[in-house]
Amino acid sequence: MSENTDTNTFTQRDLLQHLLQAAQHSVTREEMASQFARAEQLNLERFEHAEKVTLERFDQSDKTALERFEHAKQTTLERFEEVDKRFEQVDKRFEQVDKRFEQVDKQFERVDKRFDEIKLEIREQGKKHDRLSWAIFSGMLAILFKDIIVKALGI
Repeated sequence: MSENTDTNTFTQRDLLQHLLQAAQHSVTREEMASQFARAEQLNLERFEHAEKVTLERFDQSDKTALERFEHAKQTTLERFEEVDKRFEQVDKRFEQVDKRFEQVDKQFERVDKRFDEIKLEIREQGKKHDRLSWAIFSGMLAILFKDIIVKALGI
């Protein structure tokens, strides 16, 4: 407005300008409402798409996790079977070691018996040796005292 214009007077021109602005505002408002409706529709479509993609990815990750879990389960079972086989082998080895220890025990028993036999033989040989020693000793005494024994017997 210009400086000479009275702000308290309302002219026809002011009225038309006001009506024009109101019409523009209402059109803008209708356009805004339709834009908001379109934006709401787009957001809803995008949300549904995002939800669909998220569900697909979740299903895919769920499948992947299940596959990995099954693989891990299978691998674990295979390892447990392997461990069981190794334990069986260890048990067999322990049985073999037990058999070897039994054989060693039997050999020790045989050696102990043989030592006992050798001790008996040594005792018997010692007795024989003692008898022989006494026989030699008595023969030596007899030779030494032969003259005295012959005279005493009167032969």
